[in-house]
Amino acid sequence: MKSFSGIVIGVAMMAAGLSPLAKATEPSLSPADVIEGMGERIPAGKENVSLSPLFKAYVFEKAGLKFVQINSARDDVITVIVVTPGAESRLPIGSAADQPLPVLKGDAAS
Repeated sequence: MKSFSGIVIGVAMMAAGLSPLAKATEPSLSPADVIEGMGERIPAGKENVSLSPLFKAYVFEKAGLKFVQINSARDDVITVIVVTPGAESRLPIGSAADQPLPVLKGDAAS
């Protein structure tokens, strides 16, 4: 029993010693990094640009990048796509964030 408690104390001391390192690696979010309205059910000041009644689409721009947020017709956020010609990239936002993104042939240009 004595050796088990010694191990627990040793692990606790190591964790306490490493906690400043863990905090140093956490990314800090600057207010300048935030894109106002992105991830919201109804982004304030943004127009729905979708041509389909089945979903809504909102466009955001930041630092030369274009982002498209796709919402359901009930305003649930589905995903946010980074629009980059020739590449697929998404942000971990919305109900479909961890699911593969289906892209139909010919849709990448549109």
